[in-house]
Amino acid sequence: MTDVPTTQYATDRNLAARQHLWASGREPAFDMFGWTLDLGGVGQAGDDRILDVGCGNGNYEKALAARGHRGQVVPMDMSAGMLTTVPSTQRVQADAQALPFRPRSFDLVLAPHMLYHVPDIGLAATELRRVLRDGARCVAVTNGQGNLREVRDLIESSIGNAWTMQRSSDRFSLENGADQLAVAFDDIVRVDCPPGHVVVRDAEALAGYVASIGDLFESQVTKPWTEVVEDLRSEAAHRIGRDGEMRLSTSVGAFVCR
Repeated sequence: MTDVPTTQYATDRNLAARQHLWASGREPAFDMFGWTLDLGGVGQAGDDRILDVGCGNGNYEKALAARGHRGQVVPMDMSAGMLTTVPSTQRVQADAQALPFRPRSFDLVLAPHMLYHVPDIGLAATELRRVLRDGARCVAVTNGQGNLREVRDLIESSIGNAWTMQRSSDRFSLENGADQLAVAFDDIVRVDCPPGHVVVRDAEALAGYVASIGDLFESQVTKPWTEVVEDLRSEAAHRIGRDGEMRLSTSVGAFVCR
């Protein structure tokens, strides 16, 4: 991993807070997990052998189970604490830069919202390709640089002093990810999710999101992060009280690689 604090992913608490914000409601409605599996060619009751690299708390495993997937699914993550939440007996704790699997072991490799955490993205891409059978797909999901830009702008405004928020996802984004994957894959197709908004009607959902990223940024600023959280909670409550909701722009997509 990069210099992400060990507290960030020691458990799924911070990830769950971010997922809670996204679950506030998206307009138009959109099933991120189903969309990603469709890109991977996963149908109903399939039998492909699938590796989920950076599985987090197991949402793709749940989506595969809902499809009646019959093939082997291997959820893998660096965080032992995260893996305890994944509904699987095949859980593997490992580094994406050194996958503990034989070459050409999988029919599909998922890399959802995780490559931007890896120190050597090119090495990880090479490993993803190595364990993929010839002609099969790797689906790497990530954000665009404009994703949730309203939250970034509010955080920067709260902190002031011309501080700029450098998000880890900018290391591997929709804008720059294809070139980094090209060290390992010959065929890379970028597919963007349909444009939309996260619609927030509960200020606590936004406050929880901001609190969840505190350990990533609080060492860079002099203002206590708890005050940043309160500023955004107050602003969200004001906008929701005035407009009935707060809309956050989304920019998410995937690279389908062969």
